[in-house]
Amino acid sequence: MSLQHSLLERLIDGHFHSGEQLASHLGVTRAAVWKHIKALQSDYGLDIHAVTGKGYRLSQSIELLNRETIRQLIEKQIPEMEIETFLSISSTNRYLMKLAATDENQCKAVFAEQQTSGRGRHGRQWISPFGGNLYFSILYQFNTIANDMTGLSLAVGVAIVELLRKKGVESAKLKWPNDILINGRKLCGILLEMHGESHGPYVIVIGVGLNINMPDNEAAKIDQPWTALNQVCDIGLSRNELAAELLISIMSALKEFELNGLETFRERWLQWDCYMDSEVSLQLGDREITGIARGIDQQGALLIEQSGQKAANQLQRFYSGEIKLRPVKGSGK
Repeated sequence: MSLQHSLLERLIDGHFHSGEQLASHLGVTRAAVWKHIKALQSDYGLDIHAVTGKGYRLSQSIELLNRETIRQLIEKQIPEMEIETFLSISSTNRYLMKLAATDENQCKAVFAEQQTSGRGRHGRQWISPFGGNLYFSILYQFNTIANDMTGLSLAVGVAIVELLRKKGVESAKLKWPNDILINGRKLCGILLEMHGESHGPYVIVIGVGLNINMPDNEAAKIDQPWTALNQVCDIGLSRNELAAELLISIMSALKEFELNGLETFRERWLQWDCYMDSEVSLQLGDREITGIARGIDQQGALLIEQSGQKAANQLQRFYSGEIKLRPVKGSGK
């Protein structure tokens, strides 16, 4: 554990700690404590108050993600999974994609308190303030060859939505292909990447960003409607507990998908589709396509009924990685 990490663990309770006490605990000088306090402020954007005669404290307490805590919570259901946690990392997906080609253990999860280069679909930046939300990636090896992987992100979305709704987030719904919304505002994003030969075996890296407690100063940087769990409900779980439950739910979905593909998820996905039977507008390159969203097909393609189309086989199909989906202005959705 780094010196900065050790110092932060002393401050996360939100109480004052004197420089002398911190220096004694860390085995450094008070000047070194001050230096590392400044680093925590600049590197992680933490609001640390320094008051003469009292010492240092965080403006609010933080629950840091703990590798051993998460490991203990999942060990019965996913004994094969290895856990890593970082205070800061460029991207959890990028980290696991580099490991995919060299690491023997192909079942890993990596969490970060902060990502400096996190991204979503189409290379968009994922705003990742320190210690408030969940940013993690899972690496999983598929040992059998799947005919079509385009629906995997949909299966992961179903697993996350069903867990959130079970925990009381009853307004959570799915937006094709890989977002979770509450009342039209983005709560969670999913990003999938693949490594390996097309004939298998291969590994999938699933990145998840879930807003839990977004600081006001970071919210201004987000360029789309968003929300966070603390704005809509209290699910009664710590970040470590929620992290563990998400791992268990997603891993169960991956194993189910490996056996049965999207078939067992499709009806569940349609149940939580936030744009089902709504008029929508899709941006496909320079083209704009409008029509009625009719859910997804057996491969996970989005089905759009344009004006004049009636038969099911006349529905147009669109696949992930190409389309931006927005409700038509005035559609009421």
